[in-house]
Amino acid sequence: MKKLFTAILALCSISAMAAISAKYAEGYTFDPTVTSTEEKEFALSPYKDSTFIFLRGETVYVTKLDTLGELDNPQVCEDFSKIKVNGLVAYDKKRNRIYYSQYNKDYKSDYLYESTCDDNGVWQPGTRMRIPGTMKSRTTQNFVQSAGWNYRLPYLQGFYNPVMANGDDRVYFSSTMEGTKGGRDIFYVDMDNEEERVWTAPVNVENLNSTADEDWVQVLGDTLMYVSSAKSGSMAVYSSTAADSTWNEPVLMPNPYNEAGTNYNMFVKDSIPMLISDRNGNVDIYLFHEIPAEPEPEPTYEEKKRRFYWVFFLFDFDRDILNEEFFKDLSRLATEMRNFPDCRFEISGYTDSRGSDEYNDKLSQRRADTIRQLLIERENYDPAVLEAVGYGERRLQVPNAETEEEHAQNRRVEVRIILDEETSEIEQFDETTDEAKAAKEEDAAIDARNEAKKQEYEEYLEDFNNKRK
Repeated sequence: MKKLFTAILALCSISAMAAISAKYAEGYTFDPTVTSTEEKEFALSPYKDSTFIFLRGETVYVTKLDTLGELDNPQVCEDFSKIKVNGLVAYDKKRNRIYYSQYNKDYKSDYLYESTCDDNGVWQPGTRMRIPGTMKSRTTQNFVQSAGWNYRLPYLQGFYNPVMANGDDRVYFSSTMEGTKGGRDIFYVDMDNEEERVWTAPVNVENLNSTADEDWVQVLGDTLMYVSSAKSGSMAVYSSTAADSTWNEPVLMPNPYNEAGTNYNMFVKDSIPMLISDRNGNVDIYLFHEIPAEPEPEPTYEEKKRRFYWVFFLFDFDRDILNEEFFKDLSRLATEMRNFPDCRFEISGYTDSRGSDEYNDKLSQRRADTIRQLLIERENYDPAVLEAVGYGERRLQVPNAETEEEHAQNRRVEVRIILDEETSEIEQFDETTDEAKAAKEEDAAIDARNEAKKQEYEEYLEDFNNKRK
């Protein structure tokens, strides 16, 4: 599971954390590179021109960090692969050489080799570094020098993962040679004779070592070192600081560097940390990835009140057939009704005050039934939510009507929502009234404000996405 990096300075020296950009304290996850494959990736080594190299399987790749802090299109280094580099490579920019470990099948052990490049910049097969105690054959030196150089010391073998330090005059490496505390220990050699390319005898950096394996050193400015050790059980990353050229006892790095599994080969480039880990089951290069910024949430829009607008359906005197001029109103009403799918509707029929109560009750019921049937047949409305009721000449729209026009207003059918506990908040309006007009104007103003908010948010979102690209 991805976890945010929490800087716990109490668990690590301030110098070790200072080498790493403070921006990784939050807003980042520590994950495999986006270019990772199923092959094992390891041996991160600084190289020339701000690049670094690593191994993927048995193939050496060169890359650098892009502007987002991710590996930038790793490319195969054919010449590195041909000389059989199998671990860290120490690039000596002072002499334009590389040092690396290689298995010597004649002596059945790994030794440090040095290589130079030809005029085309291609690294050539290397020769063994001249380190006292590592040569079985006599050199061109006189017998006394040769004997002292090669035979007075115990024969030394098992050299791995060299790195440069001290102005490129020192090489740190791990070794299983005689004199270790146990497993691999960290040693160094210094340049002794520049003309003869002779290095000093190996020196055990005792403060860095334990009875377990120590390996995978990286040195920053000769004052900060990252070293990997198995002394806590599995290989983990530690940091050490130097005081007067003496390395202090390593301190375990905090999470996420040692979150789970084996973690080693800590490497910091331009304040960007990375390491090798198998925490997810595959051996990959891990580095920080910025958590994509989330856009601001969509604004909260104003809610309109639930409002139902109904219309009159007027009938001719003593008739229960709806005139065709009202069919368009019927369709408009059906559309409005569908905005309230959770509601039931009462279709109320009325008459004018002329005629007997008994006759008018029946006539008003037929008018209500007419509208109900038209909604079902013409508008395909669900009959289960339509209830037709005849009220006769009760509830006159125009009491004491005298003119034919006033009587006509009473010969009507209305369709309203049947209100209950769940729908009691719905406001209902005769759409011809001033109240209905004011309510519609209020709704239109809310719609306009919401549309303006929506447009502003869409413009912000487009700008946000463009910046993320």
